[in-house]
Amino acid sequence: MKPKEKELKGGMSKCEDVIKELEINSTTTQIQINEYFNKIRIKLDEKEQELLNKLNEIEKHKKKELELQKEELKFGIESIIGSCQMIENSLSLSNNKKNDARLLSMKKLYCSRLNYLSNNIWKIEPCHHSLIGFSIFEKEDQSLYSNISNIGMINSNEISAEKCLILRNEDQRIYENEEFEFGITSHSKEGKEMKIGGNKMKFGIQIVGEPKNGKNEKNEWDIIDLNNGKYEVKMKMKSEGEYFVFVQFNGIDINSSPFQIQVSPKQRIYTQINLPKLTFGYKGEGGGQFSNPYGVAVNSNGNILVSDTNNHRVQIFDSKGNFISQFGSTGNGNGQFEGPFGVTINSKRNIIVSDLGNHRIQIFDSEGKFLSTFGSNGFVNGRFNYPREVCVDMNDNIYVCDCNNNRIQIFDSQGKFVSTFGFQGNGNGQFNCPYGAAINSKGNIIVSDYSNHRIQIFDLEGKFISTFGSQGNGNGQFNNPLGICVDSSDNILVCDYSSNRIQVFTPNGEYISQFKMDKPTDVAIDPKTQNIVVSGYDNKVSIY
Repeated sequence: MKPKEKELKGGMSKCEDVIKELEINSTTTQIQINEYFNKIRIKLDEKEQELLNKLNEIEKHKKKELELQKEELKFGIESIIGSCQMIENSLSLSNNKKNDARLLSMKKLYCSRLNYLSNNIWKIEPCHHSLIGFSIFEKEDQSLYSNISNIGMINSNEISAEKCLILRNEDQRIYENEEFEFGITSHSKEGKEMKIGGNKMKFGIQIVGEPKNGKNEKNEWDIIDLNNGKYEVKMKMKSEGEYFVFVQFNGIDINSSPFQIQVSPKQRIYTQINLPKLTFGYKGEGGGQFSNPYGVAVNSNGNILVSDTNNHRVQIFDSKGNFISQFGSTGNGNGQFEGPFGVTINSKRNIIVSDLGNHRIQIFDSEGKFLSTFGSNGFVNGRFNYPREVCVDMNDNIYVCDCNNNRIQIFDSQGKFVSTFGFQGNGNGQFNCPYGAAINSKGNIIVSDYSNHRIQIFDLEGKFISTFGSQGNGNGQFNNPLGICVDSSDNILVCDYSSNRIQVFTPNGEYISQFKMDKPTDVAIDPKTQNIVVSGYDNKVSIY
């Protein structure tokens, strides 16, 4: 028991030391508070004295000028009384010829004096009013009271793990061996945001998950104290895969911990792509079978959507090609198709399909339930002539390749016409059946110009920027380019249909690489895994 007794005495001694330090720190903090508020009082006293001095100055100035006005009016009153008395006295003495003669000689002087006193403009109204106001501006007054109430804060500098917050961008793409960041805002047990740091060593990170490559490389992380109650966490994950990140304070999970992250390979090395990882589908009408599929898209869950064109339906598969569901049938009613072609997904996970033979666009929810439709056959704005591929921008505006009208039409997320660009021809900004379209991170519109055997790039308003490609089988040449997409670095992937390949280009159209695919019609990239999904007229979907 002796060691235990010694241990308890040691704990007691530590408590006594903390109590002494607590008393010292409390006294120090009291002095800091007193000094701080004394400074504020000095400033307030100075301002008070300044206002009182100004008040006294204005009062003296007004008083002096009012006294002068008062003396002037007094002088006028005395002058009037004196003049009247003098005239009355002179009139009372007019009882003989001598005095009458004197009175007549003074008449002119008396009239002049009376005329002056009568016609002189006297300042009757006081030259100043009595008001000296003290103006308080309501906005500044409220701000002052608010600031006073928020001056200083007494806290114990004890962080509550349960009340801390994790600040991160949930839409941020995280790549292997590439640093990403998130923040921690610390809060006290009273729920107030901390304004000072010093607790870096009490925070910890734990990462749980299995890397896809099977290697147990040590992931890197560091916590930076910003010395204002906030902490910045920098992490680098060594391998792709799904992970849970636990953020703890004193071994306790903070609010929103753990959170899940998906780590993707930084970027595909296109020169290393050869055969597909996986291929699914074959000719037929059953679930998982195809008849000339065209469009392909990948949703946020990694599920693959395929427009099964000649079967007049859209099929949904998981990331491994297993059939999940389908929607659509032959016809021109809501939810029916006459050759569904392009397919894309907006930020609300709604599915947008170009209904080729019905010359319209249909919108469905994530499970394939019909929501709305717009467009019909025609040449005016808002109508279509065999629309091919569709895509959306970050604002969910819809871009339609109106192939036989040789233009791109732009609509808002509800299908309301916004604008159009392009017309038939082979010049810059002209088309000969635009088939595929994609939007890069800058908002530029990339269009596959099918019969002109080239790719054209436009800005967000449809203004021509550049073009690349010509007819042929060489690198950077095309034979009827169809579907296109862009990767996370804005590299451009093009289905070179009649040359049986996918070609890859830089954002500026410089050739990078290619890989084989029989009659590719459309291409999409899973943003989480970087897998490339390609549909083909061989009734198969291939994953690279």
